[in-house]
Amino acid sequence: MAQPPAQNPGKGAPQNPVQNAGKGGTQGAAQTTACVIRVDTAGPVHAGMTIRAARLALPGTVFKQSDEVGGGGIAFFAVTRASKRIMDLYPNQEDGIKETSKVELIRVYDPACATVEGVHPGMPLIAVEGKFGNLKKLIVEQSEMREYAQFDKLPSWLEVQVGNGDAGIYDPGQLCTQRYKAAAAVESLWVSHPIQKNLLDDDQFCKAPEKKF
Repeated sequence: MAQPPAQNPGKGAPQNPVQNAGKGGTQGAAQTTACVIRVDTAGPVHAGMTIRAARLALPGTVFKQSDEVGGGGIAFFAVTRASKRIMDLYPNQEDGIKETSKVELIRVYDPACATVEGVHPGMPLIAVEGKFGNLKKLIVEQSEMREYAQFDKLPSWLEVQVGNGDAGIYDPGQLCTQRYKAAAAVESLWVSHPIQKNLLDDDQFCKAPEKKF
């Protein structure tokens, strides 16, 4: 589960027609693009740099300060280029948000940005399995209402978001699944430092809480 800065970091083959598809899929261009995603890094932006430095590193972009929806006052900067969202930068929240605040978490939307394995936003999940191994599960994180995909070989510093609960095929009352729709693809990549234990690895988060009437 991708966690905003100053929080405690938490993030089988499909059983539908997708499982019969090839594992090839979209080929990333990490070797040729200037925007390579690595630990704590997305292209020219890296954790520890100030918001001011990030502006200089991303010429031609617009930074807009925003707040997480239902995120308890967590602020971030939405970065756009030609009106297209390319990434969100989450700075340290402890001393207020300002130009000298340091980046701690990066959320990447730009399909031109890829990991060294070639995984990038917009990539079909079946193709991601060819890079990071079999899908372990899709899980909907209740408080964020974001849907994450976990793979056998997913790096501990990377989280794959695939939507808001509409990519997987879930049984009633369940928030985890190994089945997904044919159109399921990477929506964004959350880039941070290595996380020792991802909270969503715990199966207790797989059951939807009972509704109280």
